[in-house]
Amino acid sequence: MGQGRARIFNIISLLLVIISIIWLIYVVVQLVQPAPVRVVAVAAAPTVAQLPTETPTFTPTITPLPTETFTPTATLTETATPTDTAIPSTTFTFTFTPSDTPPPSTTPTFTLTPSITNTPSAVPSATITTTVQPSATLNVTATPTLTPSLAFTLRPTEPPPSPFPFSVRDNQVTFAPNFANTNGCSWQGMGGQVFDIAGNPLVGITVHVFGAGVDVRTTSGSNTLYGSSGWEIAVANVISTNSYIVELLSPAGTIISPQQTVTFPADCARNLALVNFQQNRPF
Repeated sequence: MGQGRARIFNIISLLLVIISIIWLIYVVVQLVQPAPVRVVAVAAAPTVAQLPTETPTFTPTITPLPTETFTPTATLTETATPTDTAIPSTTFTFTFTPSDTPPPSTTPTFTLTPSITNTPSAVPSATITTTVQPSATLNVTATPTLTPSLAFTLRPTEPPPSPFPFSVRDNQVTFAPNFANTNGCSWQGMGGQVFDIAGNPLVGITVHVFGAGVDVRTTSGSNTLYGSSGWEIAVANVISTNSYIVELLSPAGTIISPQQTVTFPADCARNLALVNFQQNRPF
């Protein structure tokens, strides 16, 4: 048994030596080989946005045709002085070719081609003088363009009448420190008055405040610290930036004023919102 185990141990040792030699050869081969090339990912460059170019708009203009007066004048003077008594036979042919269309410089061009056939029986002495005096007059009359000018006057339009018989007086809500109770800054609420068409205090109108977990009703005249038709509703026992809606209701529960949103500024010196309502027509 001892020899068998020793043989097994020897075989295992031999295998470990062979594995170690193979591992050393692998390590040497890896060290000899060049380092692998590192592949770096290249980020794609974004496409440059091409801004649209504005195409010019061609607007044709009408140019009035010029009015021209073309009057060519030609003067031909012939003087023949023969030196003998023989009468020469002389034939003169003149070709006058004016230019049909004068150039834009308004100076016409004329071409004078004289053709002279002279067959005298004797040689006379003749002097021929030809004078051509063309004249051209170009008159261009420009027609002015009249652009009409239109003026509009906008008339202010009157706002449509309110669908409600009451509205917020002066269309504003003012904030003030709490003066109507002894809670000081440990209180936040709304108060105000209700007035009739003549501006007199109007009592018995339902005031409804709701929002941010609050839904409370009271009537005008229930708190005379704000006036004869005063009212007050507390919304919290701490100051906050909560928003609430206040409105007036008829005895039947119909809304008779716009819904005014009131947002508090979380300020102890402005924890009371004063909202007054004014009647603008019967209801």
